[in-house]
Amino acid sequence: MTNASAAVVLGLTLSAAPTLAISADPAPRSWHFSVLLDGKPIGEHDFLVTAHEDEAIVDISAHFKVTVAFIPVYVYDHQNHEVWRNRCVRSVASHTNDNGQKLFVQAASRDQAFEVHRPRGAATLQGCIRTFAYWDESLLAEPPLFNTQTGELQSAAFTSAGVQSLRVRGQSIMPRRYSLTGRHLNIDVWYSDAGDWVALESRLENGRTLRYELH
Repeated sequence: MTNASAAVVLGLTLSAAPTLAISADPAPRSWHFSVLLDGKPIGEHDFLVTAHEDEAIVDISAHFKVTVAFIPVYVYDHQNHEVWRNRCVRSVASHTNDNGQKLFVQAASRDQAFEVHRPRGAATLQGCIRTFAYWDESLLAEPPLFNTQTGELQSAAFTSAGVQSLRVRGQSIMPRRYSLTGRHLNIDVWYSDAGDWVALESRLENGRTLRYELH
């Protein structure tokens, strides 16, 4: 289960003084999703994006628990902190408990390179790095994408799948649907006309379906 992650549109407000424009940081944007496995609630996934000038801070938290006859059979916890600048990730710090397997990623831009530290060993990546930034559809369209759980780049294709009727927060809307596909990836993501992320669905390799419902 991966996640993913951000850039935010900055706004301008005009003061009452003649010809004077004052920059204003937008309010933080947040998403709180209930997560369902084959229609059964298993946890939550939260995203918070805070912007300042050309920088965005992204904080992500996920907690899943799958039970059978009230007995936990799978537990997943993920915490991730990202710093973006000019639409590229400058640093990542994540910790994951994938059903007992402890993973971490510490990565930062230094001297025109992106240095990554992870359990399987260090790596140096080049160019503009972007994560699975579901909260900004324009960033997902620029793979490869950096997996903040494993510390690896993943090839992916981000394609339009048209418009689809969907119920979000109890209302029927017609959001745009996109497919994100690649090795170990089979994900659909939905965005409103305003560009807001409103839903996600992933077909897992074991045939089950993971769905995010916005609250």
